[in-house]
Amino acid sequence: MDNSLLDGFSLQDVRVDPLSGRVTRRDGSAHLASRAVEVLLCLAKKPRRLVAREEILAAVWGEGNGSAEALSHVIGDIRHALGDHAEQPRFIQTVPRRGYRLLPEPRLAHAASETPAASAAASPLWKALVRHGVVQAGIAYLIVGWLLIQVADATFDNLGLPQWAVPFVTFTVVGGFPLVMLLAWFLEMAGGRMVRDRGQQRGGWLQGLERNYLAVIAAYGLAAAGAGVYQSLAGFSVPANAAMPDAPAESAAELIPVVENSIAVLKMLNIDGSERTEAFSAGLSEDVLDRLARLPGLRVSSRGDAWSLPPNSASNVVRRRLRVAYFLEGSVRIVGDQLRVVAQLIDSKDGFHVISRSFNKDLQDHLSVQKEITGLIVANLRVALPDDTPEFSALGVEDAGVDAYLLYHRGRELLGRPATAETIRQSRGYFEQALAIDSGFAAAHAGVCGTYVAQYELEHDADSVTAAEAACAAALEASAQLPVVHNAVGRLHLVTGHLAEAGAAFQSALRLNGQDAVAMKGLAAVYQRQQRIPEAEALLTRAIELQPGNWSSINVYGNFLFGVGRYADAAEQYRRVVYLDPDNFVAMGNLGSVQLMAGDFAGARQSIERSLDIEANEAIYSNLGIVYYYLGEFDKSADIQRKVVALSPDSHAAWLNLGDALYFSGDETGAMQAFERSAELSRRQLAVNPRNAEALYLLAWAEAMRGAEADAARLIERALSVAPNDPYSHYYDALIHVRQGELELATGSIVAAAGLGYPRSMLAAEPYLRRLRSVAAFTDLLDSQARAN
Repeated sequence: MDNSLLDGFSLQDVRVDPLSGRVTRRDGSAHLASRAVEVLLCLAKKPRRLVAREEILAAVWGEGNGSAEALSHVIGDIRHALGDHAEQPRFIQTVPRRGYRLLPEPRLAHAASETPAASAAASPLWKALVRHGVVQAGIAYLIVGWLLIQVADATFDNLGLPQWAVPFVTFTVVGGFPLVMLLAWFLEMAGGRMVRDRGQQRGGWLQGLERNYLAVIAAYGLAAAGAGVYQSLAGFSVPANAAMPDAPAESAAELIPVVENSIAVLKMLNIDGSERTEAFSAGLSEDVLDRLARLPGLRVSSRGDAWSLPPNSASNVVRRRLRVAYFLEGSVRIVGDQLRVVAQLIDSKDGFHVISRSFNKDLQDHLSVQKEITGLIVANLRVALPDDTPEFSALGVEDAGVDAYLLYHRGRELLGRPATAETIRQSRGYFEQALAIDSGFAAAHAGVCGTYVAQYELEHDADSVTAAEAACAAALEASAQLPVVHNAVGRLHLVTGHLAEAGAAFQSALRLNGQDAVAMKGLAAVYQRQQRIPEAEALLTRAIELQPGNWSSINVYGNFLFGVGRYADAAEQYRRVVYLDPDNFVAMGNLGSVQLMAGDFAGARQSIERSLDIEANEAIYSNLGIVYYYLGEFDKSADIQRKVVALSPDSHAAWLNLGDALYFSGDETGAMQAFERSAELSRRQLAVNPRNAEALYLLAWAEAMRGAEADAARLIERALSVAPNDPYSHYYDALIHVRQGELELATGSIVAAAGLGYPRSMLAAEPYLRRLRSVAAFTDLLDSQARAN
């Protein structure tokens, strides 16, 4: 190697110092790693000549080591430092499959030293600045300032300091630089006192710094004071944000203004450096950009702006230059007829990956493969990016055939409707079709998980839980950075009784998207079961504020109010749903349930029958049987409950209701068979979720009716420990005591149930409680209700 190059050389207007790795351009400077310097020196040794890749690898990595891919990465780093571009090279030319050529002739350091810039360095002004210690003070100031900023950025968040603390340090360093230059020029230390200029001294650069260390300290002090005054007057602190419980607060105003719902598509990196790959990567990048630009509600940075940044640009650089919330980067490699594409969506705020996908294809039809990969990339991005309200059809009909997101969208829309066995099946079919197109589509895996959870809630089949676990595991493996994935996992944990895990999943979704109404509703369900009632209600009202036209959010709030015994408030929410969607059979049936709890059996029958006219839902149909049970029409109630268990043979509650109706209609044998079947199904429920309070108290009642008094007592005690504030736990405890002839204990449990919101009108109509009419406390309870009415 020509040792004269080690002293430094120039390439046109760029200065290269190999020993320090520093590259200086007119618009700034950069640093090269040692290996990149060695590669550049290999090229500089043979300027304007082709240097084979094998020669460079042998010289830099050693014989038999290194790879073409590693060399390509190093060449990319050199180009970035020089401000060069592979498409229109000024410095390094790629010769496909052969090697590289350095285009300009290097000028050695001794030649460069005679340039005008070097002459300027020896000017009287420069000598005066050095003599006064201004240069030394400025360099020392910048080094210390840079260290302060790095320490602040790395530690302030962990120390819990306010968000304005890091900007405060930055402003102080920037603002103090002109101050240190002025102070260093005018004031120096001599003999322990300040002087104007003590003249030329021995000791060189270090003595210049020694004379002006107080200038550095004073500059920092004055700049900090000025930044403090500015903060108190104009302010750059972050106001407190009224975030949801356990959800992270977001900055109200960022120092770097970023456009909401915005994305940039950086040019894909050409890994192998061939012209064929370059053409494909450019075409793929442009196709993805074009497709994203047609998404409603999404702002897409222009190609000219986005492609002005080099591949693998740092997230803070992308955020500052393009003002986008997200950006897509990736790479393309072609080996023979095999194509590999990697695409990564990155949050510009923190640099974390939201999704990362790779595709391996046989490159036969160039355009069809490009179109297919574009569709898959956009489908995955479409779920990860912020949601919008316009219909997906705005993208254009021509996209429907290749976009897996369209199938995902249809499945999600069906899953958002009132649940029936048919809508759940159809929804799962669309998700599976999306996965047939793209097996790594995380959102579609989450959708499949959601359908199995919904199926379990509807049919209580334990196999659905197993299938849901497999689908949610696939979703997490595909991407753990999507709120929709964490919401599906949270719902699964919720139905299996793992409340801590469910809460953590919903909170993860909220950390990724603080406005996620689905996560808020899920977390509210966790809080309700943990008896954190005010926090649960706050989340549900916030979810409705975010989506005031979403019937599901209002219905979930109604269910919450129903569960805490606020039946009049629940009825108001259900009426709101019916107003928004007159054909919503779920809300109409829920309204009937509220009327049933309020003792308005005739009104309940009317609402439930109207719901059944819209959709023959098993749960609502069962409520109609309960209405006839409380009206004393036991034969009719039994007929209805028989139809319910035929429609939903795995519903433990339906079999229990049938047993109660048969018992009072005189068919004791049929009643015992129904209770036995209910007990069997309740045990299956407890195998999935041992803390399922409903399964516990229904199983306890079924065992009591079958004569297993000891088992009934043990089970109802577990139910009361799991759900001490659930009125149904105390209600069934009372029924069991009545069954055993313990009327005083039964009355105490009835009083507790009524105190927790169990309707007195239903207690008065319950045939199992007729024996309590001889107990004064029970009759006083019913009389107080009559007086209140």
